[in-house]
Amino acid sequence: MVACCLNHYDVFWSGHRDTCCGATRSPTNSSLTMKVRSVKRIFDIVEALSMSRSGMTLAELSATLELHRSTVHRFLTDLAERGYVDKDRDSSHYRLGLRFIELTGVYLDNVELKTEARPHLVSLSNRSGHTAFIAFLDGSEVVYIDKAEQQQSLRRYSIVGTRAPLYCTALGKALLMSMSDAEFERAVHAAKLARLTRNTITSVDELVAEISRSRERGWAMDNCERYDDIRCVAAPILDYRRQPIAAVSVSDYARNLPLEEMPVLGNMARETAGVISRLMGYTDRTGRNTLLGGQDQDTPIL
Repeated sequence: MVACCLNHYDVFWSGHRDTCCGATRSPTNSSLTMKVRSVKRIFDIVEALSMSRSGMTLAELSATLELHRSTVHRFLTDLAERGYVDKDRDSSHYRLGLRFIELTGVYLDNVELKTEARPHLVSLSNRSGHTAFIAFLDGSEVVYIDKAEQQQSLRRYSIVGTRAPLYCTALGKALLMSMSDAEFERAVHAAKLARLTRNTITSVDELVAEISRSRERGWAMDNCERYDDIRCVAAPILDYRRQPIAAVSVSDYARNLPLEEMPVLGNMARETAGVISRLMGYTDRTGRNTLLGGQDQDTPIL
C-alpha cells in the first residue's frame, strides 16, 4: 500500500531537479527525505480517520494534520484507489475503507491459526522426531509462521517469516492439491517454475501429475526439490469454507529422512492437518468433523 502510494511521488521527484546558479542537481538526500515524509503523512491520515467514527472532510483533515489541502487530497486519492479509504459522496466525508477490514481479518485468522495449531505442531515434531512447520498461503508463495524442532532435527532452513515457492515445496504442493482447477492454474501461471535443484519440477505437466498423486494419497512431498539436502512431507489445512488456508509439514535433512519413511510421515502430517482443520471449522459434506485423508470426491482432478 505504502509503496503504491509513493509511486506518484517517485515519478514527481524523478522528473524534477533542484537548481542552484543554473546548475542541475539530482535530489538524492532530499528525495529520500520526501519519501520518508510521505510515508509518515500517509499514516497520519490513516490514524486521524481511525479516530473519527463519522469520518472527516478534506478541510478537517487538512486542518488537523496542518497540511495543504492539495497534499492531503493526493494521498487520499492514492489510498482510495487501493480501497483503504472511502468517500461518502453526499457528505464528502472520508472514512477508512474495507481493505483494512480484509487485512485485519487475515491477520486475526493467522493469529488464531498459529495459536490453535501450536500444541499439535509440537506433538507432530515429537512423534516424528523431525522439525514440523506450519505456513499459510500468500499469492504464489507460502509464508512460514511457526515451527517446532527436535534437538538433532533440521534447524538450518525455513526460519519463521520467510517465504518459499509453492511448486517446489511440500507445504506449497499441499496447498496446490487442495485448490480448484482455476485456482491451481492461476497459482502455476504466477510461478516461474525455475530449477533450483536437479529434482525441481519445471514442467507444468509434471507438476499436474505430482499434484494428482498428492491428492490420491492425501499428502504432498518435496524430494530435495528446493534444497539438495532437504526432504519434506506436508498436508493442507482447510477452514470452515473448505478452503486451503495453510499447511503443516515434517522436514529434515535427506540423510535423516529416507524415502521409505515418507509415507508414514506423510500420513502423520495429514492427521495433524485434519485435527487443525477441525479447529478451524472444517467439516466434510455430511457435516461431520472428519480427518482429512485421501482424495475428496468433490475435489477436481487435474
